[in-house]
Amino acid sequence: MKIMIIDNNRLFREGIISLLASQRDMEVVGESDVSEDAIQVAINISPDIILMDAGLHHAMGIHIMKQIMLRMMNTLFVFFTTEVTDEQFYDAISNGAKGYLLKNINKSMLLASLQALSRGEAIIPRNFVTKILEEFTRLGKTTPNHYPDKDFSLLTYREMEILKILEIRATNREIAKQLGISENTVRVHVGSILEKLHLRNRREASDFIKRRTDLLNLNQS
Repeated sequence: MKIMIIDNNRLFREGIISLLASQRDMEVVGESDVSEDAIQVAINISPDIILMDAGLHHAMGIHIMKQIMLRMMNTLFVFFTTEVTDEQFYDAISNGAKGYLLKNINKSMLLASLQALSRGEAIIPRNFVTKILEEFTRLGKTTPNHYPDKDFSLLTYREMEILKILEIRATNREIAKQLGISENTVRVHVGSILEKLHLRNRREASDFIKRRTDLLNLNQS
């Protein structure tokens, strides 16, 4: 399990590196502060998991995560913070993060969380579990058939590629850059995806594919 740490606190980074040094199945392969430089570092080392500082740098962290995920879609992100607000939590999760960890957790909890992440499980603070269940219940009552079964066989290979990238709410320009095609071509494909899957907009497509992925992960666990 290759791990990268992105945090402006060097002492914190060194602490995590020291803590994981004795783990046979975990290795810290890189570190960076919360800046644009972190994107290139991640691309160079291709980590399996990135531990990302949140807090005051939440917006930059989201930006870095999206840019890395555009290039390495299998990299898993977990946000580290001293405290987490509802807004920050939902913002990170909706943009592709697999969990949140508080910086005051103990060693055994951190190791257990990383192991769970490697098995495809999300890492959710206990106080947010109830909130998530309540949100799913609310959505179930208001839109019971909002995401009916979709026929993915209608999509071309390129459309499936783009649909997966839409999970992190990438722009047409970002998708075009990753796939090496024009923005107009992306626009046409997105329109086709929405029509074939009977989705109303890009945000709905992002929410749909993310929930579909989460369901698949649950079924496999």
